Amino acid sequence: MRVIIQRVSQASVSIGGIAQSSIKKGILAYVCFEEHDNEEVIAKFFNKITNYKIFEGDSGILDTSLKDLEAELLIVSQFTLSAVTKKGLRPSYHLALEPSKAKQLYDLMIELSSSQCIGVSFGAFGAMMQISSVNDGPYTLNFNF
Repeated sequence: MRVIIQRVSQASVSIGGIAQSSIKKGILAYVCFEEHDNEEVIAKFFNKITNYKIFEGDSGILDTSLKDLEAELLIVSQFTLSAVTKKGLRPSYHLALEPSKAKQLYDLMIELSSSQCIGVSFGAFGAMMQISSVNDGPYTLNFNF
């Protein structure tokens, strides 16, 4: 699974001009499922992202996690994270998991999110979404699970 996270002061997802979901302070995570991803990878994702120290604590250093802050997480599926761009003038997406299997994993991610100790919101799998965010920093990280 490939993931790009952004520390945000707010983020939202709209579909066709209709609000789908939104968060205040927290993390906006773009996720892309690949061939060998499974429930174990999703569990690793939640553990890492919710406990990763990317927020400033009282000391002014990055020593506070999403869980510590009781902040929110917005997850958006984005198969384009798998793009291979080394050759030619058009990206190849052959590393992305086939859509029906990726949807199953995304649905599983939604199901598993209820066990997290934070608020988790989602975009809509496969939809053309409009994402609005205010990147807090800017602060953006790339993960491969």
